[in-house]
Amino acid sequence: MSTKLSIIVPIYNSEKYLKDCLDSICKQIEKNIELILVDDCSEDRSNKICNTYVNKFNFIKLVTLKKNRGVSYARNVGIKLSKGKFISVVL
Repeated sequence: MSTKLSIIVPIYNSEKYLKDCLDSICKQIEKNIELILVDDCSEDRSNKICNTYVNKFNFIKLVTLKKNRGVSYARNVGIKLSKGKFISVVL
């Protein structure tokens, strides 16, 4: 079955709130939903937290940008990678 919804989360230095955000999203995930995390070159532990979730759940994809480009760029990267019929962005 095809992906119905793609949830995109642009991330930059969000370690303080990231775990709560991902826990909340993951509790609500149903079939045919993908979660795309786009780390915009974070300088804190955000990437490490994301990798923990990627290893735990098979519906999560992580993209780590090499250079900080801003939230709009990170969002657009997620949109280009999405496979869902519908797209949601969590900011």
